[in-house]
Amino acid sequence: MHRTWCFSSVFSRMVATRQCARKSGTSKVALQVAIKASSKPARSTGSSSANSPAAAPVSTASAGGKAWFEQLYSGAMSDEYKAYMRDEWAHEKRGDVALFEKLSLEGAQAGLSWSTILAKREAYRRAFHGFDLQACAAMTEADVDALVASATGSGRDSIVRHRQKVASVPNNARAVLRIIAEAEGRGVPRPPHGHFDAFLWAYVGDVPQLNRWPTIKDIPATSELSEKMSKELKKLGFSFVGPTICYSLLQSCGLIVDHPAGTQEWEAARVRLAQPGLS
Repeated sequence: MHRTWCFSSVFSRMVATRQCARKSGTSKVALQVAIKASSKPARSTGSSSANSPAAAPVSTASAGGKAWFEQLYSGAMSDEYKAYMRDEWAHEKRGDVALFEKLSLEGAQAGLSWSTILAKREAYRRAFHGFDLQACAAMTEADVDALVASATGSGRDSIVRHRQKVASVPNNARAVLRIIAEAEGRGVPRPPHGHFDAFLWAYVGDVPQLNRWPTIKDIPATSELSEKMSKELKKLGFSFVGPTICYSLLQSCGLIVDHPAGTQEWEAARVRLAQPGLS
C-alpha cells in the first residue's frame, strides 16, 4: 500500500489490449485481472485468499469506530490523510499529468510514510511546475541541484532532499514524452485521457479491478502485475519504479481497488464500479 524488449512492441501491445477492451466491452486481460461489480468476484493479482469462493467478505470497517485504514496506525491520523484515503485512494485517476504526478509522488515516498509525502504534495507541485510534462522534462541537473539545496527542513513547504528521487521526476517526464511521441509517430489517435494514461490503464484492460481481500493483513505490497509493470517501465527508461512503488500506484490510482472486502469503502467502490461508462 503506502509501500531487451523494444519500446514500440511494449506500447503496441498495451494499446491493442485497450482497443480490444473498448470494442468488445471486455478483453482477455480484463477477464484475467479486472472485475465489474456486477460480475463474479475478482481474480486477484496477489494472494489466493482474496478470491476464495468459500470465504465470505470480512468487514473490518469499524474497530473502536475507526475506518479500516486507521487501524494500521497506532498514533493519530490527520484529517488530511483520512480525507485522502476516503475520497481519493483507490478512486480512478485518469489523465497523463495526473498519473505522472502520482508516479512521481509514489517514487518520493520510497522508504518514507505516505503521510509525509501527502503533507508535502503542494510543495512538490510548486517545485515541479504542477507536474507539467514539458516543463519537468526540460529541467536540468542544475535545476535538480537547486531543488535539493533548497529542500531544507522537514515541514510541509519543502520537498524531500534526496537527489536521486528529485532527478527521477525530469527523467520520468522525458520517458512519458517518449511514450507519447512514439504513439503519435505511429499515427495512434489521442485516447480520451492521453497516451500515457492509455499505456498504464492497459495493464488492467482499462477496467478497474476490485479485489476481495478478507482482512487488512491479506493486502500485499507487490503482485505479479506490479512486477511486470516495474520491469517494463524500467526498460523504457523510468527510474524509481520498483514493484512496491508500482503496486502502490495501481492501488492509489484505482487501477486495482484494495479496500478490504466488506468494509464501507469496498462497498462504495463496488457500487461505483457498477455504473456504466466508468472508463
